Amino acid sequence: MRKMVFFVLAAAALLLMVPTQNAQAQSQSETPKVEIGAHYTFLRFRDFAPSINDNGIGARMTLNLADSVGLEGELNFFRQKRTNDIVFPAFVDSARTQGLFGVKTGLRSEKAGIFGKLRPGFIRFGESSIGGVPVTPSITQFAMDFGGVFELYPSRSVALRFDIGDTIIRFSDPNFVGVGGNTIYSNNLQISTGIAFRF
Repeated sequence: MRKMVFFVLAAAALLLMVPTQNAQAQSQSETPKVEIGAHYTFLRFRDFAPSINDNGIGARMTLNLADSVGLEGELNFFRQKRTNDIVFPAFVDSARTQGLFGVKTGLRSEKAGIFGKLRPGFIRFGESSIGGVPVTPSITQFAMDFGGVFELYPSRSVALRFDIGDTIIRFSDPNFVGVGGNTIYSNNLQISTGIAFRF
């Protein structure tokens, strides 16, 4: 009988202590709600011959709704111009801007996280020209980025991020040289790496 009473009291004491310990652990490891970061990004237009490589820089803001789900927006700038590319004239002498807005979801620990992402958005091609003569006006095309994200957390306030994905671009503007009014869906490799500060 004494053993049974001791067992019941010990079990009750453990049950009373567990919520407190969990609450303390949650307060220490709670995922920061806001992340603001900068990154380098590489975009390869691989459905054209020859493939065209873009190098750019960008900024990202993430709102973590939970450990496993976040909403984010990203803006990238590709300032490289090409004056000799006559294979696909729409890329000639044209700067590009990309905006992506969507969700990432996956698994996260205190030290690392792995996520899937789905982010619709746009890519804007500036006015292009050949030899100073305008060829196409500025146009904006629909884009969709989906892929994977790997993050490392060296501290609670810093995150290192690595992205790889397929950026699908719908070319559908009749003024877009090389399309001629037909809709073309282009699958393009995009890789990014950067740092974010978490609050």
